[in-house]
Amino acid sequence: MISVIRVFNAIRDLCNEDQRGFVTPEVFNSFAEIAQEAVYEDMKAEFLVTDRLRKSNADLGGAYSVKRGGLDVMSDYLIEDDFVIGTFDDNEERLIFDKPKDMDRLLSIAVAKQGDSSKQRYCEIVYDIDKVAPILRSNLSTPTEDYPIAIVTSNIEIIPDTMSGVKISHYRRPTSVFVSGENAGEVDRNAFPRYVPSQASTVTGLVLLDAVNSRNFDLPRDKFQDLVNEIAGMMGVRLRDPMIAGYSAQQQAQA
Repeated sequence: MISVIRVFNAIRDLCNEDQRGFVTPEVFNSFAEIAQEAVYEDMKAEFLVTDRLRKSNADLGGAYSVKRGGLDVMSDYLIEDDFVIGTFDDNEERLIFDKPKDMDRLLSIAVAKQGDSSKQRYCEIVYDIDKVAPILRSNLSTPTEDYPIAIVTSNIEIIPDTMSGVKISHYRRPTSVFVSGENAGEVDRNAFPRYVPSQASTVTGLVLLDAVNSRNFDLPRDKFQDLVNEIAGMMGVRLRDPMIAGYSAQQQAQA
């Protein structure tokens, strides 16, 4: 998690240093989601490179494993969603589920027979809709309760329709993290990072953070510098490495 107020303060001070004027919360928020997505895409690209290294036997393994390092970076985004009830399609004899709206990379789909959740079966995942009809026509590949299939298009369709208890394992895209309250520190999958100011302090005159309505960034703490660079670059700020590094060190010390 990266604190939204620390990122906002860093961007505000950088803009002042670069004589760009005052940064409003509205302007900051307009770049926050896009910048977070860009940093996440860089993380994912690094992860995919390490995966290729492993598959080519170029990974040393153990404490030097680049694959393990990549997995550690992406582990916060690995999630399993449970779907108990699907929308039954009477005409096609299949169960239809909406894909998780923040799903990035699908890993597996497991199902169980209705009334028997003790044994899970992993679905054969089919992305090409043109392959579905031949699979259903063939006596050898017709889906059964022991060998179900999942058709993944704009939604997810499970065949046969006697399956239930769907578990979808996937990497999710970053969203945001609650700042305060009973959910503080937990991921809010229905919102993106935003800085919402509250009323100015009657003592200091400083504008405080509205912790209830604000959301922190859903990125690892060590990506603070990358995130500030990304937002500042989008705003056209001329970056000065020592100043950015100073904010990064301060953020790490306060975390």
